[in-house]
Amino acid sequence: MKVETPYFWFRLFKTHGIGTKSLALIAEELKNHQLQPEKLSLNSRKLSAQCPELAKIINGKIRAEDSERIYDEYQTLKRAEITILHPSRPDFPRHLFEISPILFLKGQRKLLASDGVAIVGARNVSDMGIQVAKEIAAGLAREGMNVVSGYAKGVDSTAHLAALEADGTTTLVLPYGINELRKKREFKKYNWKQDVLAVSQFSPDAKWLARNAMIRNKLICALSKAVVVIESGPERDAKGKMSGTFDTGKTALEMKLPLFVVDPKYYDDSSKGNADLIALDGRKIDPFNGIRDIVSYFEKTKSKKPCDTTINANDVTYVQTDFLTDPQVSTESNTTA
Repeated sequence: MKVETPYFWFRLFKTHGIGTKSLALIAEELKNHQLQPEKLSLNSRKLSAQCPELAKIINGKIRAEDSERIYDEYQTLKRAEITILHPSRPDFPRHLFEISPILFLKGQRKLLASDGVAIVGARNVSDMGIQVAKEIAAGLAREGMNVVSGYAKGVDSTAHLAALEADGTTTLVLPYGINELRKKREFKKYNWKQDVLAVSQFSPDAKWLARNAMIRNKLICALSKAVVVIESGPERDAKGKMSGTFDTGKTALEMKLPLFVVDPKYYDDSSKGNADLIALDGRKIDPFNGIRDIVSYFEKTKSKKPCDTTINANDVTYVQTDFLTDPQVSTESNTTA
């Protein structure tokens, strides 16, 4: 029985014992051995002979009793027009393998490949920080750049809205499952199918967790060509709690992304996190003229040949497996392909 390739990947994603690293390894094994999923045998002995490393990851983890529940969840995603971006798709960004081999998307999928700039900052941002976030987000949107942020209150939501108000686009990187996404009141008037992309790396029904908010910071950076820090507290506060904004800034530097940080002298309380990130090699910018520096960076990199970030695989493929077989699964084209 043939089933849809997105369901193959979703089935693995929802299987206990197969996490992010395992999914990335499966994708790499398929690529390295030039295997299409539909050519695999999931008989333990045959799979071990075909691809021993793949067998080590998959064998013994699939439970038949989970099939109906997972299939129902998959159908819910289809009805909600949620795309499952998986490694068998030709448009899957190669550099996301080790961050999140499966992504759940809702909205304008083309924004995934756009020139994105992340704008991040504190939830309890100052009035000055709000003003700066609006200025920079709107300016970048007018330059044709997609504004990426985390859909939290404060700087994140301000940046998203400023981009949309400037007739631009924005990507929301969620710290919870895609089924938990709710349109905030201020966002409801905008065209989400055309100008907004929501992205989640978590199980579709996952609730908000502080650790997930930190985990998604790396994805925010990975979906961006540069990161702008508006206003950040210190790396850790007096109680030892880590700053999400500061963590995103450090992650950008670790990923060798250009990090632009608003000069802390423009804030009344002199934002310590901003100063520390600049000391770590962040690029200090004037809050109201920083657009020029960011745009200049992009202009210098435009002439460079873009990296190949996609997998050369057929967009529509099917897999024949015992554990995935379900007579109700359609092989017709669908939004989760």
